[in-house]
Amino acid sequence: TLLGESDVLSLNLPLNPNTRHSIAAPQFALMKRGIVIVNTARGAVMDEAALVDALASGQVSSVGLDVYENEPEIHPGLLANPNVLLVPHMGTWTQETQQKMEEWAIDNVRLAVKEGKLKSIVPEQKDLQPE
Repeated sequence: TLLGESDVLSLNLPLNPNTRHSIAAPQFALMKRGIVIVNTARGAVMDEAALVDALASGQVSSVGLDVYENEPEIHPGLLANPNVLLVPHMGTWTQETQQKMEEWAIDNVRLAVKEGKLKSIVPEQKDLQPE
């Protein structure tokens, strides 16, 4: 399986009822021992308690997070583990990225007002987009 062969797992998916705890104890058990995990998606796509256990057992060697299951709270087991890199949820905080995001938002508002459409729409609201 992909989990059993991967050295690194990067989580990049939206959080919705279908993706909550997509990575939990059963998935950790399938992973290649010593896997490295990076989650920049949403904290609750991964079960943090199960992650703490997987780190303690060595199943997961290290993890990098800028999102947390119950933000702003961080699981104490993550805070105490030296193999965990925790950063604030600020991956887009650069001048260039902020400018691009502002331009995208303005373009979206203009398009919505002029044509009743959006330049981009979240998957959960795709049915709201006129054809």
